[in-house]
Amino acid sequence: MQLIIRAIHTSEKTEYLNEINLKLEELRVLWRLVQKRAWISLRQLHFAQGKLDEAGRMIGGWLRQQKSKGRSA
Repeated sequence: MQLIIRAIHTSEKTEYLNEINLKLEELRVLWRLVQKRAWISLRQLHFAQGKLDEAGRMIGGWLRQQKSKGRSA
């Protein structure tokens, strides 16, 4: 959440967006580990992964938008 707020309030958004992507990947790995340890069900893992994937698509779109702005500037 902190990185998203920083990305919103700066002109150099791509640095924060790339860091958010990295954090999302870390979360994906941690959720898989949690499921392997049998602390959550496979169904719960799929739900969490779906939400992480959705967030990743949003961040990816924001990154593409920033990159296209950089080319047109």
